[in-house]
Amino acid sequence: MSHRAGLKVHRRQFLQAAAGAAASWGVTSSFFGQICPPKPGTVRDRLWVFCNPRNADYDMVRKRSVMSPLEGAVYFGVPNIQMVNQYPEVGPGFLPGQEGWFQPFEPPLEQYAFPLKVLKRVAWSIVGASGVTKEWERKRVLDMARHTPNFVGVYMDDFFRDKPGAKVASLTLDQLRVVQQQLKEPNRKLDLYVTLYTNQLNHPIADYLNLIDVVTLWTWETADLVDLEGNLTRLERLAPKPRKMLGCYTAEYVGKRTPAWTGMPVPTMQRQCEFALRALRDGRIEGIIIYGCTTMDLGWESVDWTRDWIRQIGDSKL
Repeated sequence: MSHRAGLKVHRRQFLQAAAGAAASWGVTSSFFGQICPPKPGTVRDRLWVFCNPRNADYDMVRKRSVMSPLEGAVYFGVPNIQMVNQYPEVGPGFLPGQEGWFQPFEPPLEQYAFPLKVLKRVAWSIVGASGVTKEWERKRVLDMARHTPNFVGVYMDDFFRDKPGAKVASLTLDQLRVVQQQLKEPNRKLDLYVTLYTNQLNHPIADYLNLIDVVTLWTWETADLVDLEGNLTRLERLAPKPRKMLGCYTAEYVGKRTPAWTGMPVPTMQRQCEFALRALRDGRIEGIIIYGCTTMDLGWESVDWTRDWIRQIGDSKL
């Protein structure tokens, strides 16, 4: 056998071994390039990263972020991602080239989705940050979700309104019913995800939640994290039908200051993540979402701690 032939044999053996390992992990060709392919039945398989366009949170953190959504997922070793669009505020804002400028996800959206094929699951917003929704965008995202194998659903962020006298949500109940019909396919059903803040649990939203597949519960005020157990219980009673996920901020909201967000204190970050892990192991939730790619390259200790925590517990069995 020639040296070249020997190389071919070794390469073939390597590829066969890699394919066998991928099959044992439940890895399909659609996300074989994933840096940390999740093993079924592990914590990592249930971890998500919440992502906006890069630098979209500059106004809150007052630091430039250059981390892309895919880079954020790879950096944390997380196989699932929620892509949530965000548009610059109306007004002077920031101009291209300035530190605070950012670009929303714009057509063709498929170009942003292309590198995400290496991930296991993707959910993409039809209602973006601040509850912004546009008919053309909903149509494009729904079409893209139906034709992209690793898309598992669509997401509605900041969906419920807090201002007195305002309409309850960004879409009406009838519009939600239409969306649900559009998510049904011959061979699969795509999920409809929604953001719900703990301070919205008293809102008249039960009829809306009945039309949701997955409710993601977020605690905006850091002080309210002490009530996380009680608030999850309230959600379970309010909406027993939808599945649940818990969102964990790496940022702490400090009110009307500049910046309004700073890094979450590590002990607080640890408490919320460990509670979420217990709820996941107990079957109360089906996933943990970490916010987010726009905070990962700011030098926050809460991000460093979370990354190390994922490295330690990611491959443990549920």
